[in-house]
Amino acid sequence: METDSVINLLSELVCNISIKDAPLITKEAFEEQKAKLNEYEKEIQVAIFRHAVLLSSPQYYNDIISSYSRVLSHLENCLTEALPDTNGEGSFTVSLQQHTLSAVQRLKLFIDNRFFHTSGTPDSDKPLTREKLKLNIAVSVIATLMSAFVRSGEHVSIKQETAIMRFAVQLFSSKQADEIAFKSFQNHYRMPERAAIAKSIEILKGMIQWLREI
Repeated sequence: METDSVINLLSELVCNISIKDAPLITKEAFEEQKAKLNEYEKEIQVAIFRHAVLLSSPQYYNDIISSYSRVLSHLENCLTEALPDTNGEGSFTVSLQQHTLSAVQRLKLFIDNRFFHTSGTPDSDKPLTREKLKLNIAVSVIATLMSAFVRSGEHVSIKQETAIMRFAVQLFSSKQADEIAFKSFQNHYRMPERAAIAKSIEILKGMIQWLREI
């Protein structure tokens, strides 16, 4: 099965289980969809591996692998936003959403570990390791600064907000946590807290002062 076709099937499944008007109401329906998802996950791994092996151009290889990663990142974002704040206990639909999110995250990790490389031709024995930049500020402040950067002018298209948030989560860690949860970052980004705004202003004033002294 072609890789794009498999990812399209996964996208279709994500859309189906996200429809709140038609929730899963039986364990049988849940198990059926779960089994289908597990099958898709395996097929995607095999198809991506076969496709990558046949790509001889390093640039084309990087473009293709990056496109798969972007699709999965978009699916991950959609699922994260669709999940309710509660744990959804007793809901087969929410349980399947959580299972799907885990599958998508495993696929992203599969791509990152197996196919992303810093330079040169692909080498399956040297997966890219992404060391996060640890900042001595809270997650809420990082999110507020990112929000200010995007929303205060035309530095970057507001249509790329999700990509900016995902970039920050993947690149940074904070004094509070080595791993930043996307949903937490997103909440701080969209609704900055007063304390985070005050700290961000303090940081920006320091940056302005430094620039003036150059």
